Amino acid sequence: MNLNLRQLEAFVLLARLGGFSRAADQLHLTQAGLSILIRRLEERLDTRLVERTTRSVALTPAGSQVLPIAERMLADAQAVLACGRGLAADQAGRISLGLAPQLAGTVLPEVLKAFRDDFPRVSVVFRECVNEEIIGRIYAREIDFGLGFGIQKNSELDSQALTEDTLAVAFPPGHALARKRIVRWKDILSEPIITLTVGSTVRTLTENVFMGAGQALRPAYEATNTITALALAGKDLGVAIVPTSIRPAAAAHDMLLTPLRDPVVRRSLNLVTRRGSVLSDPGQRFIDLFSAAVAQIDTHAGATGRRSRRK
Repeated sequence: MNLNLRQLEAFVLLARLGGFSRAADQLHLTQAGLSILIRRLEERLDTRLVERTTRSVALTPAGSQVLPIAERMLADAQAVLACGRGLAADQAGRISLGLAPQLAGTVLPEVLKAFRDDFPRVSVVFRECVNEEIIGRIYAREIDFGLGFGIQKNSELDSQALTEDTLAVAFPPGHALARKRIVRWKDILSEPIITLTVGSTVRTLTENVFMGAGQALRPAYEATNTITALALAGKDLGVAIVPTSIRPAAAAHDMLLTPLRDPVVRRSLNLVTRRGSVLSDPGQRFIDLFSAAVAQIDTHAGATGRRSRRK
């Protein structure tokens, strides 16, 4: 039986997006063209795959059975094409990714520079995304992979832990905490706290620590990004709870950054891909460089803070 990959792609995208209009836009087709692809696939399989209504599309029982098989076939086809292209260091190519805005503003520039040295002819397209957007772009095949904190795998996504960073406290050099060799969570419970907004992994982990200490977190200020949190702390408006992976930004703002102890709170940086997808050699190299850069920042964050306090 000969199956048309374009028809399978149309069916999978239609199932994921739930409507002919959005799926047709993604495939750069008219809705009529998309309908033809779906109808021909149904004729080839001799079964109806979707129920059409004026507003949405629902899978038939047969469609639900065919969907995961079609996804695997498309993934296998992509793997064959990647092998055939043989993307090597001296060949032109392209990788695309989504990553947390915090990582884009701190780790990414250094990694891009190192990656360009290894793969000068491979272009990198990146999108700064929150976790939900990373997942959505992977579903829509807009990016090859995502780098985010705490994203879990599911029936359609693979999520692999690459490395970790640690929650830390940031404050200006003249702050009273600068005299401490080790800063514990109990040392900041009475401080005005600057944290990130509800829903972020940093905020959730911080709230858990406060609850464990029998206190409710009542932030003095809430910031939507870590750079803003650093700027507020730099004006003595409170101490900022931030991850150690923003150490380059803290240094640029002349802020001390000290990992918090008792407990040490870590979060996982995850590589997120579509289940069954195969990364190119340049993509894998980029991930290796990124993972190493985040791990190095976390390793040296405490040492940097201690050296700064001795000055």
